[in-house]
Amino acid sequence: MKLLEGFKAEGREKRIEIILADLVITGGGISGVCADITAARQGLNVVLVQDRPVLGGNASSEVRLWVLGATSHMGNNNRWSREGGVIDEILVENIYRNPEGNPIILDMILLDKVFQEPNITLLLNTVVYEVVKANADTISNLKAFCSQNSTEYRLEAPLFCDASGDGIVGFLAGAAFRMGAESREEFDEPMAPDADYGELLGHSLYFYSKDTGSPVQFIPPSFAVDVSQEIPRFRNFKANEHGCQLWWVEHGGRLDTVHDTERIKWELWKVVYGIWDYIKNSGK
Repeated sequence: MKLLEGFKAEGREKRIEIILADLVITGGGISGVCADITAARQGLNVVLVQDRPVLGGNASSEVRLWVLGATSHMGNNNRWSREGGVIDEILVENIYRNPEGNPIILDMILLDKVFQEPNITLLLNTVVYEVVKANADTISNLKAFCSQNSTEYRLEAPLFCDASGDGIVGFLAGAAFRMGAESREEFDEPMAPDADYGELLGHSLYFYSKDTGSPVQFIPPSFAVDVSQEIPRFRNFKANEHGCQLWWVEHGGRLDTVHDTERIKWELWKVVYGIWDYIKNSGK
């Protein structure tokens, strides 16, 4: 098919698609996926909007945090605890189909779980950017945009669930919120760090290494920092740990981790590339 259209002085509008549903869930992390599947199995027509190309959020191959839940990991007595329901179903299936713990396979399992539910409409690579309200207490629809198909979606439903990491729907809808560290005294938390420690949790950047069996040259980018000069604390690193001890690379506790996230990412890139340059090229 050949399409030819002349110049339009007034410009053009985006392609718009209206989707009606019983429930719209924003955020395709583990919480959003479990809510989505649960609602669909109860007979609701659900739209799941995810701004990434994969499901799983922090547990996806893009971030690779394990699904933690009740077990915790801080040496407490919850080692044998586990949640039931959909999350348990997912984890059991992951053990069966993915015994090596490959994060790409977990992406596939989550996608498959959602795909198997006929009541779910999945929108990947789609960002919610506007909340339209019928009145002060009622959301009428969400506006979302997918850069992959150049389509704007109008998502209309009587119910909306915000499972996004930054609470974008609640924030745009005007919901009350608080952000940052409070004093120890407010909630009687004697072990809480002082506010000077940092108002927010920082961002972490995960990377791993592998032994290729032969020398590999590494030329760092121009923005890599000299970690021997600019990073005050540096710990030992062993190649056979495959980078697993490098979760401590964190930055941003005194910055706005929503609106400054791109700035924080660049700082983390500088540090991580600097660390690898030191490991590969310092000779120490």
